[in-house]
Amino acid sequence: MSTDAEPFLRWTADRSAVPDRHLAPVLSVGRTSSDVLVAELLRPAGPSVSAALDRLGAPSVGVAVTLTAPLLDLAVAAARGAVVLGRADPDDVVVDDAGAVVLCDRPSAAAVFEQDTTDAGPPRRRAWWRDSPPSGARAAGLDAVEALVLATRIVWERVDPREPCRAGVDAALVAARSGDPDALDALRACVHAAAPPRPVRWDPPPSVFAFVDADPIAERRGPGSPSLDALRSAARDALERGVPVGRRRVPVRQVFVGVLVVVGLTVAAVTALSP
Repeated sequence: MSTDAEPFLRWTADRSAVPDRHLAPVLSVGRTSSDVLVAELLRPAGPSVSAALDRLGAPSVGVAVTLTAPLLDLAVAAARGAVVLGRADPDDVVVDDAGAVVLCDRPSAAAVFEQDTTDAGPPRRRAWWRDSPPSGARAAGLDAVEALVLATRIVWERVDPREPCRAGVDAALVAARSGDPDALDALRACVHAAAPPRPVRWDPPPSVFAFVDADPIAERRGPGSPSLDALRSAARDALERGVPVGRRRVPVRQVFVGVLVVVGLTVAAVTALSP
């Protein structure tokens, strides 16, 4: 066996041995007709963590813990040699339909050639052995541990900076960029201590073939009748994901506090200026 192929085969063997909920699984390993070694991975159809946060809005501390704790568990395990990770970019950390984060890394000695998405099955990602990458292949990205830390930073940058835990987490993130196992362990402990994990209110786009039961009440209203469905939907969306302000969403609690502060200042100013 060529020593150039060892990183590729070590990665595929480790990934195939023990499946992990937060790692993209290997579907098959083989060689092409031109004798190029290739591994086929199952990549979730969800968006990257950054794109998912654009839809979720500003996450609470508990949601940030839910999204980043598994990433840091992987980073610590890889830094201490318990799991073999390859190369990745921050956009290779995706959020699947269940709201779980999944790392779609690739072997260190491979280059991504193509991503196949067909109507007949889930999207698949192919990683080719770098010994003879085909034309159009792009080079591997960052070390997967560094990509995990960057993805963690992307999540925590969206958390309200006034949260008491932000200063400690930000400092631990800066220290963990070195990839030192102790610094990664300290970051993980800091994130776990920030707050209990909270479920991700994840609402993926509906399927093209999703069927919705008819609403008998809406049918009885008839066309042109006033409906509260849109109002209920908007209120539920604001409570679960926050109030849209520009390109971001602000939690309802912060909006309520801001309104109270403005009203209080207005009343105080009127009282002070009145004779």
